[in-house]
Amino acid sequence: MNEINVKKDQWLAAMAAHVLEHGLTTASLRPLAKAAGTSDRMLIYHFGDKDGVIGALLEFLAAGFIAGLDALVPAARMARPADVLRAVVAVMRSPMAQGYARVWLDIVAASARGEVAYGKTGSAIIDGFVAWVMVRLPEGETEETARALLTVLEGTLVMDAVGHPEAADAAIAWFSGDRGE
Repeated sequence: MNEINVKKDQWLAAMAAHVLEHGLTTASLRPLAKAAGTSDRMLIYHFGDKDGVIGALLEFLAAGFIAGLDALVPAARMARPADVLRAVVAVMRSPMAQGYARVWLDIVAASARGEVAYGKTGSAIIDGFVAWVMVRLPEGETEETARALLTVLEGTLVMDAVGHPEAADAAIAWFSGDRGE
């Protein structure tokens, strides 16, 4: 790896730590540059523009999250889709993932506001996560199952964020087939 790439990785790590602590709402160039120990002009020079900085940062964060998730949820097929969902929800509710969950909700909100860079990156993150889930689903399950599982996970993040984890738990139980019938 050349010296420039090492420096960019160091900047990304510092900016990621800043964003995990403070969220993406402070992700303008000056605070990110300050967190990285450089100038906003240097970030623009090396990443092209603000969207380039944000895109690289979000990809860096996604890779870090997936690495942490891989360590906690091994790449092995589980007995039921609900087992995958419960394993991922347990990780998302853990202290390790709280910053990532906040950042994800920031990405979704920015995408909903029409910020194209966030929408593209968010879509790529979802596609990567679908592939991650597929490796853990029982043999024969489809991508449709993985996307349904992620939809329940998304709802869980939202309900947890607004103080209604019981509603998320009810949806997880429903997805699991435990409908209390």
